[in-house]
Order: sequence, then structure tokens, then C-alpha cells
Amino acid sequence: MRSNPSTYHSHYCHHCVVHHHVVCRHQTEIEVYPPNADVYFADERYIDTINTQVRFYASVYNAPSNSVTWQVINNSGGPGLGSIDPTGLYTAPLKGLVASGHTDIVVATTKHDPTRYAIAKVTLLGHGPEPLPQPTIELFPKLSHVYYQNGHGVHNQYIDTSNKHQQFRNIIKHSASSAITWSVFGTGHIDAEGFYTAPAQGPSPSPVEIHAQLTHDPSVTATARIILLNYHWPGIAP
Repeated sequence: MRSNPSTYHSHYCHHCVVHHHVVCRHQTEIEVYPPNADVYFADERYIDTINTQVRFYASVYNAPSNSVTWQVINNSGGPGLGSIDPTGLYTAPLKGLVASGHTDIVVATTKHDPTRYAIAKVTLLGHGPEPLPQPTIELFPKLSHVYYQNGHGVHNQYIDTSNKHQQFRNIIKHSASSAITWSVFGTGHIDAEGFYTAPAQGPSPSPVEIHAQLTHDPSVTATARIILLNYHWPGIAP
């Protein structure tokens, strides 16, 4: 492509009146190959690195040398997103928020005559890198049965203390932080380490939900359930 397609292979003539002859001098012309290229984002998933680059070549006519300068611009003339080295090797940018199908313009300008240039178009394709896995929490156990501490008309005193508490454990995946905030939806108490203590008394059975959430990202949560119970000694009337 040229700065002015109508001047392709054109020339200008200088008339010398004294000698009565015409001297014709051809204008400097430049071509870039390929004129169009499709390139994948530099962080595109499953794409060979070779497909994230393309080499451009420039041919200069009617000039002392074939030397050119390269640059990348956008459709508005501002800086482009990709980069190009002095040899004409274009490298695609990282995807970021760039839409697939974005166009960069590669410009080659002759060093002999900076007013003469040619352009090529680069279309950036792809979805970008593989999405990072979202953080998750898993709680264990998912369901547990816990007895009240005591109560009127029941025999919870016969239940071992270990059955009146529950230690919850968690597995956190894909998170840089392991800090957990615990909460109880129902009765009882849970401490900062996930250790639940049943209340003194209450109806049986009674459901309770235990919630765990990432302290730095409360949107990441997990839930477990507790069923609170009372114990009646067989054969003894309450």
C-alpha cells in the first residue's frame, strides 16, 4: 500500500529551457508484504508462539537504499497495541480487555524520503489465556449430629462431651489466603478455628447451618449442617 495510490509508478519531469530537453525523475515508492495478517494474542491459550508473530517485508523503489523505519499505530493514528522491531517482526500484545478482531496498523516509512510510506493491517484474534480457576472452600464434615450440653427432662449427662462439640475442617483451593470467617445460622457457637459448641438446651431435632467464607473475599463460601439432639435413656421416662 502507498501513501497515495494514484502516484503508483508515477514520475515528475523537470523542463530545462536552456538545453531544450526533459529530465524525468521517478518518485520513491514503497510496498509492504504481507498487506494483511491474522495474529493471535501473545497469551492465547493452546497457540504456538510462532502464530503470535508475523514478519513484514518492505521493498523500496527509486531510492538509494531499501532502509525503512517501522511503527505500529491504531485506526486513529495513536499508538498500536502490538510492537514491531527494526527488522519488521511484529509481536502481538497480551489480550487483557482487547476484543478479538482488533486491528493494528503497521507502517513502513522510507528513510530516504519520510513522506513516502506504506501500511499493512494486523487482525488480532483469540480469547486470551485460560481463565484462572475460581477459589473454593470445602467443609468437612458436611453433616453431623451434636447433642445439647444438658436440658430439662432429658439425659444428656450420659453423652460424652466430645459428642457435644464438632470440629470443622476446610480445604481451600486456588486462593492465596487461607483466612476463614466462621458463622452460625441457628444456635450454638463456633470459634475462629471452626470449633462448634452446642448450646445448653433446646428442641430436638433442631437444624443449624455452619457457614465458612474467605475473609478477603466473602463471596466465596461453603456450608455444613448440624442436627442438634437430646438423649433419652432407654426405658426411663422423661
